[in-house]
Amino acid sequence: MARNISSKTLATRTARRVLQIHPRPYWLFLSGGCSLGYRKNRGARGGAWLAKYKSGPFRKEARIGWADDVFDADNVQVLDFEQAQEHARKWFKDAVRESTGEYVHSGPYHVSQAIADYLQSLKHRGAPDFESATYDLNANAVPRLGSVEVRKLTRPKLEAWRSHVADRPRRKPKKVKDGEKPEQPKPMAEDEQRRRRATANRTARRLIAALNYALETGKVNANPMNWKLPPFENVEVARAAFLTEAAQRDFVSACTEEPDFQTLVLAALHSGARYSELGRLRVSDFANTSKSVFIGQSKGGESRHVFLDEDGVEFFKRLTAKRAQDEVMLLRANGENWEKDDQKKPMARSCKKAKVMGLGFHGLRHSFATRLLMRGVSLKIVAQQLGHRDTRMCERHYGHLIDSHVQEVIAGLPGAGLNEAARNKKGIVVALPRKRA
Repeated sequence: MARNISSKTLATRTARRVLQIHPRPYWLFLSGGCSLGYRKNRGARGGAWLAKYKSGPFRKEARIGWADDVFDADNVQVLDFEQAQEHARKWFKDAVRESTGEYVHSGPYHVSQAIADYLQSLKHRGAPDFESATYDLNANAVPRLGSVEVRKLTRPKLEAWRSHVADRPRRKPKKVKDGEKPEQPKPMAEDEQRRRRATANRTARRLIAALNYALETGKVNANPMNWKLPPFENVEVARAAFLTEAAQRDFVSACTEEPDFQTLVLAALHSGARYSELGRLRVSDFANTSKSVFIGQSKGGESRHVFLDEDGVEFFKRLTAKRAQDEVMLLRANGENWEKDDQKKPMARSCKKAKVMGLGFHGLRHSFATRLLMRGVSLKIVAQQLGHRDTRMCERHYGHLIDSHVQEVIAGLPGAGLNEAARNKKGIVVALPRKRA
């Protein structure tokens, strides 16, 4: 806390009482460009506290409260001399930001405003999760918490909001055909409840990030301990859907009638790249010399090289042969790029033909990782191929597969003959030598 300035002229009621009424306030210099002022009211008892900030051509002045000349100070509307200095210093922070051209909010600061400012900062810095954060916060947080003032947001309010997000039914009910009655909402299954709670955890993390951003940028004064919310436990990870090697071959065969989609599927199974990453690939991203595909921008905004096996090299070499280096690598049958959700319908058709249930396009990425792990590739290498910073995500998604593979490997090891040795009664036992006293 800044040290208060003393003043024989303004510090006490008695000192201010003898001051003459003057058109100009009595000013007390506090720090560079910042001054506290007192204006005695004409025709009335008492006066008002003022604050003034000057920086070059910028000048701003405002009344910050009444002086405690008549009524006792309440540190809200009526201020004593020390309280006036504290209120002035808070006002100076806004004045300094305004002098530099930064927007300064006045009045109550609500959760909806904090979310809007936070999303704007994500957009400005090119955060890869900007779109998903926008949807999450606007769909799940703004409707119930948007009108609440940030400084009045408490942990019980956050817990009640998060429980609502976790317990509500799906936001988009299934479409009802003409003449049919809408189905009554069914109790949520265990996996659906897990997904709802995972959504609540994710949205809560983003909301708290928005509140902390408002605090860091000085848009609100609040206690961040009120926002400390422990997450729902054991809900973040479900078992990843994947295809075995034999099922991968059958699925590729099922895509034969749609060659453009089959090419997209092969690229996913050979590289483990996400759908969005595949759509951004250029012909020049395949390097035959290093036998790799370059992913320029991943989900986390970083780049990586995915190294290919022999089949992968052959596929990408055939795909990029005699094509311009700046051309988009994977195109639809009509020559257009693969855009958002373009893969869903052909994926559903291929799954139906291959008799595969519950597999989305992202499951091809899981299938790629599973194939590497089942062939004995280390977790570290698989994480690098997928673009993860460490092995934690692989351990969370594929830990059960690793355990089963280890069990299979250990079960296949030849015995060491220990049981046979135990049954041999002619075994020689050698006594250990004793230490001399």
